[in-house]
Amino acid sequence: MTRKWSLFTKMVTFLALLLLAIAGLYGYTVATSIDTMQRELETSRLNQLKFLADRLENDIDQLTLNAYNLLQDPSVRDYAILPAIEHLVDRNRLKMTITEKLKLQSTASAWTNTLTLYFPATGDLLSSDPHSALKSEYDFSQLVPDRWIYDHPTSEFILYVPDRGRTGDVSVMLSFPAENIRKLLASYEGKSRPYLYHPSGRFIFDDHTESTTAIRIAGQLGTRTIDGTLSMVTEANGMSYLVSAMPTALDDWMLIEYTPLERILQPIRKSTTLFAGATAALLLLGVLFAFELYRNVQLPIRKLVNGLARFKEGDYGVRIGIVPAREFRLLTEGFNDMAKQVGDLIDKVLTEQIRAKEAEFKQLQSQINPHFLYNCLFFIKSKARVGDTESVEAMALSLGEYYRYMARTDKDMVPLRSELDLIRNYVSILNLRKPRIDYIADVDEELMDLEIPRLLLQPLVENAVLHGIEPKTGRGTLRITGRRLGDGFVLTVEDDGVGMTDETLMRLRGELKGAKSEEAGYGVWNVRQRFVRKFGPGAVLEIDSKPGEGTTVTLRCDSRAQEATPA
Repeated sequence: MTRKWSLFTKMVTFLALLLLAIAGLYGYTVATSIDTMQRELETSRLNQLKFLADRLENDIDQLTLNAYNLLQDPSVRDYAILPAIEHLVDRNRLKMTITEKLKLQSTASAWTNTLTLYFPATGDLLSSDPHSALKSEYDFSQLVPDRWIYDHPTSEFILYVPDRGRTGDVSVMLSFPAENIRKLLASYEGKSRPYLYHPSGRFIFDDHTESTTAIRIAGQLGTRTIDGTLSMVTEANGMSYLVSAMPTALDDWMLIEYTPLERILQPIRKSTTLFAGATAALLLLGVLFAFELYRNVQLPIRKLVNGLARFKEGDYGVRIGIVPAREFRLLTEGFNDMAKQVGDLIDKVLTEQIRAKEAEFKQLQSQINPHFLYNCLFFIKSKARVGDTESVEAMALSLGEYYRYMARTDKDMVPLRSELDLIRNYVSILNLRKPRIDYIADVDEELMDLEIPRLLLQPLVENAVLHGIEPKTGRGTLRITGRRLGDGFVLTVEDDGVGMTDETLMRLRGELKGAKSEEAGYGVWNVRQRFVRKFGPGAVLEIDSKPGEGTTVTLRCDSRAQEATPA
């Protein structure tokens, strides 16, 4: 059976699907926006980081250029071959000139730095910092040429540039403290803080960088080498970060910048949360609205439809409870008034039908009584004509007892015992006229007080005598039996008269089930009608007969029939 959805279910399902579609579209829009914003953020961060890396590279290139320019300076070249031209130049003056140039080159840069010249031929060490404590046999022998080296004890970056020309050997060592880079990092304009990282595990932070997070993020980069730029999302401290990295002019050092995505995406997430709350509120309001429609519209309509269905099935006592909806109050009150009026009308009709049935019962009894009376009067007339006064007296007494029984019309139902007494008087009257009937009554004692319609058995006995025993030659037997059948009973009126042919029996059975007719006779038809009306449709009258063997009329009633139609 196909299940029908209620209006409430349909509305809630529609609202849920509608809000689900809106939520899905909004979620797709938010995801697209976040993806676009993340890409734009990556580009923006890389551009800012590249700008910072370019500044770092420019400052370092300027220092490096100063170092290489010193190697080409004539004074430096002359000092490199000083042993060969010492007779031509003043050693001290040349040394002072070179020292002044070193200081000038060092101060020309915005970064704090130290320029140092080493001349292997003379063993001299000239520096822009007169307090430099570098030792040639240690410093220069340990340095890698043309490569920036970070000296952790002094926190300085050192570049060693040797130049072994034809005019003599000279080397330049350029160094600057890491504080220069910290100041550059501190000048970075942005909410995130960049820092430098070396795969060996060394870091350079400014004063505002949260070192713990920076170290964890750098640890996820490992020892990988970055040729161009790197942008990725990683987790640290339970938060997501957008990490941007690129190489610097300092060998193997990377410039890293990280931005908390939660801070960037917080407005979007806040709007998403607000939208989810608004969607949930709309869904709740929709459900409440649908429930109100269900309670105030569908439920009253369903009650009205169910009431009409029950009314159609014959339940005229159905009433609809008053619903709170004012719009349906008039309908329910009108239905209740209509049902009450129809119920009252049907009660009146049923009352009239009952009265009509009672009148019909009286009429049926009146139809039975004259028939029997006519037979008795003709008998008395016949006996009086022949002067049989004893028979006339006996007939008159028996007939008086009979009519005393018949005159009690206050009750339609009588005990079976009284009906059997009436039949005994009836058979006695018949035997007074012609003593040829043997009467046998075999009824269980427990059935003697059974209430049956008045004159239920007498017409059957009369028909048995007139149509069965009378046409028969010789004596005949009339037997009445009564037995308990479960909670019901069965009564039979049996004679051994001439019986009926099969054709006559079939016609009689058909006529008994139809309307009253002259062919069926008043007696048996009336008995069946009264028996069925008193005991219900479960009460049946059956006729069996065989030619030359007699006829049996059976009255059968089960317990349900008695309960359905009480007397």
